[in-house]
Amino acid sequence: MWLDEANRTVEFEPVGMHPDYRRLGLGRAMLLHGMHLARAAGPTHATVACLGAPGHPRARGLFCSVGFRELVRDAPLIRTMAAG
Repeated sequence: MWLDEANRTVEFEPVGMHPDYRRLGLGRAMLLHGMHLARAAGPTHATVACLGAPGHPRARGLFCSVGFRELVRDAPLIRTMAAG
């Protein structure tokens, strides 16, 4: 996590868990502990970059379970580079 002092926001990025350790409460504990530590620095918001697409319901569920809510959904963009 890192603190954006100008915007008074703490951001959790990247967030992930090795598949062998998922569903043990470790991600939730990490997020809650990080938010507890960040509170002393004075942010007014916490953000997380989440693969919240339909193919990743567990990731979205984790973040929602600790109080995050959807703000925006990114639209990945791609451009083919011309040769030469």
